[in-house]
Amino acid sequence: MLHYLVSKKFLARILWFAILEINCVLTQECISKDYGNGGTICVCTDHHCDTVPSLGKIPLNSYVTYTSNKDGLRFKKTVQKFKITRTQLPKGYHYQECLSEIHHEYEICGENQNKNKYSGIYKNWDPSPSKSIIIDRSKTFQEILGFGGAFSDATAINIKTMSVSLQAQLLKSYFSEDGIEYNLCRVPMGATDFSTHVYSYIDSNTNEVNCIDPALGNFKLTKEDLSYKIPVILEANRLSSRKLQLFTSTWVAPKHFKENNNYRGSMGFIKKGLYQLWADYFQKFLDCYKDNGVNFWGITTGNEPYVANVQMEGIPGVLWFPDDHGQWIRENLVPTLRNSVHRNIKVITLDDQRPLLLAVLPKTLTNGTEHCVHGVGLHWYLDQDNNTYLLDEFHQRYPNLFLLATEGCEGDWVNNIRLGAWDRAERYAWDIAQDLNHWVTGWVDWNMVLDLDGGPRVAGPVDSPIIFNKTANEFYKQPTYYALGHFSKFIPRGSVRIYTTQCDGDDLTDIVAFKRPDGLIVVVFVNRGDHQVRRVFIDIKRGEIDISASPHSITTILY
Repeated sequence: MLHYLVSKKFLARILWFAILEINCVLTQECISKDYGNGGTICVCTDHHCDTVPSLGKIPLNSYVTYTSNKDGLRFKKTVQKFKITRTQLPKGYHYQECLSEIHHEYEICGENQNKNKYSGIYKNWDPSPSKSIIIDRSKTFQEILGFGGAFSDATAINIKTMSVSLQAQLLKSYFSEDGIEYNLCRVPMGATDFSTHVYSYIDSNTNEVNCIDPALGNFKLTKEDLSYKIPVILEANRLSSRKLQLFTSTWVAPKHFKENNNYRGSMGFIKKGLYQLWADYFQKFLDCYKDNGVNFWGITTGNEPYVANVQMEGIPGVLWFPDDHGQWIRENLVPTLRNSVHRNIKVITLDDQRPLLLAVLPKTLTNGTEHCVHGVGLHWYLDQDNNTYLLDEFHQRYPNLFLLATEGCEGDWVNNIRLGAWDRAERYAWDIAQDLNHWVTGWVDWNMVLDLDGGPRVAGPVDSPIIFNKTANEFYKQPTYYALGHFSKFIPRGSVRIYTTQCDGDDLTDIVAFKRPDGLIVVVFVNRGDHQVRRVFIDIKRGEIDISASPHSITTILY
């Protein structure tokens, strides 16, 4: 019997070490390459692509950190012990909700509110060189919907151009447990500026504007949907361990639906007599995707509807006046959806820039439209430190509408692809942390994959977290991929933001914290400065976490 027990224990130990060995083999390190742009990329081929080390079970009285930085660390995992255990909050601490600059008055929290005024920064209670950040899980804020990117035409075409094995590497990098586990993604309804050509689902070879089919009998999906986007979406959903939720946005209306008879945005209003047909068009798209195995969680009321008239380089778009948009939403779009099999879909309005939140959107939400929608989509292009108050004030005014970042990307039409640029990762991390600290429930990137020319596209190129080199049949993970991953990988849907005594950028650092559905606490700590920064995170239920963050780094802490 003793011999049997010893043998059993011995075999169990051998099995345990074998499992550890398998995990070591499966975890692949970054193959780094420097293009001289202030950082490095990670090269992925048919046979090798870096993965994220598994979190596993966190040892008792310990915490886990994952770090990426400008010097080349990528999700470097460490396990450390809590230093001490506190039984009460430090003297002088009191809670105050994180508010940004409002009406030029600054909200300060800490030991003494009368000392020094910082724009949107908390005064920490600990005066030592290593600042102490209190984490108070009893104070909670918004629930997280998720993180992800867009299945644009360019994304899907690039993926389907890859070898089969490289496609698998890329989709695993975004959606599997080995990757950064995207769970909320955007799907364009028709063409965008990142398509090979501009098209709608009712196209004609003529410019005939008076031949309107009220049954939308000519509506049909395109090759971009059937051969590229839908197959990629289905494979991504198969790989995802988290339920993949999708929302759709439209850039393009059929030319004859618009007053300018043009796909482009200039004065491109929907004809008022076709408001219902435009709503039917949205439902028809949802029906067709459902028939092909793809269901949608949400739908936006149009991409950038209030700036489509001024978009450069002929980006396709539909222009709306706010009051007309509100009328169409409440009288046409929402009743149409509610009377269909898509009755439970989330309706997201705005899908445009942050400064429009208070200046324009309330005009759309009048006359009951506020009660017809579920949330508000935000693009990051005009985000600044001094306009986060718009998020706070909007939430206070419309507490039942969630805020969701629905588009962002780095680069512009002159300075687009910069392989390895770490400063772009920092801008991603800064914006995501800033949004999350001001009631935003998630962050969705623009194109997931572009080629070395920033395309395919019909307008100017931008950058992307992954760049595909078709000639070499390999792709490059940009620093922005890792910046997104420090949030998407470790903050699953259903997590709730919790209070910290630093909520906005302090000396080029950003901090945001969450409680996950499984009970784990997550803290994302960004150091955008040129020097090492030390912080002591205090959780009275667990103890102190003493972190020294390397220059230009992103660290995710879990316990």
